[in-house]
Amino acid sequence: MLDTPKHPTVIENEPASARPIRSMRNEGARIAVEFDDGTAGRLSMRWLRLACECDTCGDTASGKRWLTPADVPADIRAASVEISLAGEMSVTWQDGHVSHFAPGLLAAHIGSASEAGARRFQPQLWSSDLAGRLGRFPFDAVVEDDEALFHSLRALRDHGIAMLTCVPAEPEATLRVAGRYGPVRETSYGKVFDLISRPDARVAGETARAQIPHTDEPFRYSPPGFIFFHAIRTGAGSGGTSLMVDGFQVAEQMRRKNPELFDLLTRHGVTFHREHAGEVFFSAEAHVVSLDASGAITGIRYNDRCLAPQAGAVEEIDGLIEALAELTRLICDPANQFQHQLQPGEVLVFDNQRVLHGRTAFDPTLAVRHLRSCNLDRDGVHSALRTLARRFAPQETEAVLYQGAIF
Repeated sequence: MLDTPKHPTVIENEPASARPIRSMRNEGARIAVEFDDGTAGRLSMRWLRLACECDTCGDTASGKRWLTPADVPADIRAASVEISLAGEMSVTWQDGHVSHFAPGLLAAHIGSASEAGARRFQPQLWSSDLAGRLGRFPFDAVVEDDEALFHSLRALRDHGIAMLTCVPAEPEATLRVAGRYGPVRETSYGKVFDLISRPDARVAGETARAQIPHTDEPFRYSPPGFIFFHAIRTGAGSGGTSLMVDGFQVAEQMRRKNPELFDLLTRHGVTFHREHAGEVFFSAEAHVVSLDASGAITGIRYNDRCLAPQAGAVEEIDGLIEALAELTRLICDPANQFQHQLQPGEVLVFDNQRVLHGRTAFDPTLAVRHLRSCNLDRDGVHSALRTLARRFAPQETEAVLYQGAIF
């Protein structure tokens, strides 16, 4: 059995067979449609013509598409519109081309902007209270059963974090389980990075010092999407407690309490960099908080250790630094931190563009702490989620997911 809570339906789209078309009316530049359940609305004729996916126009899903927006004139009109015997909308255009549209397609796109907004997935925010809601999934189930994998992907979608249990505390298991979620990204640190404290540490993760919760590699134009932390040895009881923070939750706190500082983090470029002399020199300027067109938070990019000296007008720079300081204070507030002492055989999987991770200090002379880390791009993980949703929760397939720290 999976130790995971039930999840609510994300999109309330009924199947097409449950929403037959009752009537249609040609209004020239628009077409009015009413369904048997009382739902009604209007569609643009130009949009409708461009949505045709017959053999001549081509298929947008596969990318074998032949009709372009430039091929559809602004004054496109239908010569006739009727309901076919199959219950579809059948449109004959003025040039004689015929298009057929299933009721489900029309129902999914008809209506007001607020109804379209309802299709955007709403993440479930958390703070120090995550323990009771954290999805926990056995290794064998995730590796062998697609439905179990889907439930774990759903947990990642909802909370940005999930835990895998009973994972072999062996190096070979890291890629075996991570590969179920999508292609593993190889970086300048390799495909898998072994985090073991050492005196000649190359990065902070190889020291025993405390780490403020952060996102990894914000200095890349495209930071890692999801991260796997596979515990091999942890020295439980000697420190090194994992600290996880929901970046969306602290950003929303900031938006409510300090909107001016929040605004700075959404529109002022912040530079992060990383250099290993003679090997790599990464530098990226981006917003700490990314927003979509509706103003919803889509991604977080922040690591205090990688902040470069910031550029900006002298009148603005102090405000930017205060915004970064306030974000750091919220991240370091224990009320916003989920704390967990990783045990050998556990894997934390989390969204690196939403969830910040850190740890308390530990004494490397008391025990060896060995974690294996690997990265996956978010589009691969979301692709796996959508593909499995087609089988196990079709009504959730078309949810508009938050796309991360995109600029």
